[in-house]
Amino acid sequence: MKLGRLLLLGALIAVGFNSYAQDEDKARECKRMRFLAGEELKIKNYPGAATYYLKGEEICGGYDAPNYARMIGTLRNAVNTAKDKADKAAYNDTLIAAWDRVETAGFYNIKDDFSRASAILQTTKPNRKKADSLFRRGIDTKGIATNEAYVSYFYYNTYAMFSEASDSDKLVLKQRMISEYFELSTLISQAGMSVKTQETITSYFNYVVRSCDDILPDLKGYMENLPVDPEVKKASVLNFITLLEKKECTESSEYFELIDIYVAIDPTSFDAQMIKAKALLAQKKFSSAISVLSTAKTLAPNEEKSEEITYEIARAKYQSGSYTAAYNTAMSVKGQLRGKALTIAGSSVGKNANNCGSSTFERQCNYIYAVQLLEQARSLGESTGGTIASFRKKYPTDGMVFENGSPDSVNLSCYGISVNPKQ
Repeated sequence: MKLGRLLLLGALIAVGFNSYAQDEDKARECKRMRFLAGEELKIKNYPGAATYYLKGEEICGGYDAPNYARMIGTLRNAVNTAKDKADKAAYNDTLIAAWDRVETAGFYNIKDDFSRASAILQTTKPNRKKADSLFRRGIDTKGIATNEAYVSYFYYNTYAMFSEASDSDKLVLKQRMISEYFELSTLISQAGMSVKTQETITSYFNYVVRSCDDILPDLKGYMENLPVDPEVKKASVLNFITLLEKKECTESSEYFELIDIYVAIDPTSFDAQMIKAKALLAQKKFSSAISVLSTAKTLAPNEEKSEEITYEIARAKYQSGSYTAAYNTAMSVKGQLRGKALTIAGSSVGKNANNCGSSTFERQCNYIYAVQLLEQARSLGESTGGTIASFRKKYPTDGMVFENGSPDSVNLSCYGISVNPKQ
């Protein structure tokens, strides 16, 4: 019995010794892999270093937080230095799998969310939903400190999910693209990001959203939660105004509310007044538009802009049917728009002919003056269409001239000028 116990004890000791030796060998090999990885890093051989780190991870049975951080950093450098597209995608596959193991081990740091999400998009088979959740958390965490490249990547990934989705899922993703567009546009304004970033997300938005009715339900909510900073708020509102114009939403109440908000932010803004005037003209609210244009003229940055506004006022008066007022305003226009203004003036005289003169003869003489103005406009390069010919047909006849004493001059009381009826 004593001998049997001794033999058993000896066997147990031998097994324990062998197990200890194996653990010691494993620890030594684990350490050697990390050492070799470090040597490769010294010569910036990131693929070689990554290979040793990955072997070491398996031998060591996993790493602690610092060693995982070194392995992740090495894999990221391997991705960045890879020249071949296929190699880059393969390294990203390895990197993403490593990040997953780090997360399972409890050592993942959410500061890597953006980098991890971007790497997912460059793998051989991107897990877009995972990338989406990481981008979303990153933007929620960073806010205006978000690197603008990740804003573009995030929205591109949403677009890609929409493109790849089944018909039953597309509606939900379309609504997401609308709400995220407004959210990200506000973020872009608040963070002072580049115009290029706004253009990028707008291009993806336009691929999916084409209808005015798609936009308006979400827009209302963002209008109620605009940025506080006046300049940022103004930029955001202008973006939305431009968007609604492109989507032909200019008849919506939201469009005019945005314009009112834009004007209220900076009442002395020339651009704001012009946007409001444009909207009022589109609604055929000519009296209100003329009032706003008159305000804008006092804010015009130079004489050229001032003349443009005078021309727009003349055009608004003409469209409203106030032909005498349109004529008077058009005749005051100078510079490059003189020809266009003369077209308005001539047309106004012709339209107003039946209201100017005490007799049919005098009233028909107005057409002579109208044609003179239109011919001046044509000499300045403006097209008058068939208006001149139509007005000539309305000249007083030779018989009418004779019946009225064949005068060489007839005064047009509305305009303070005289014309020769013997045309």
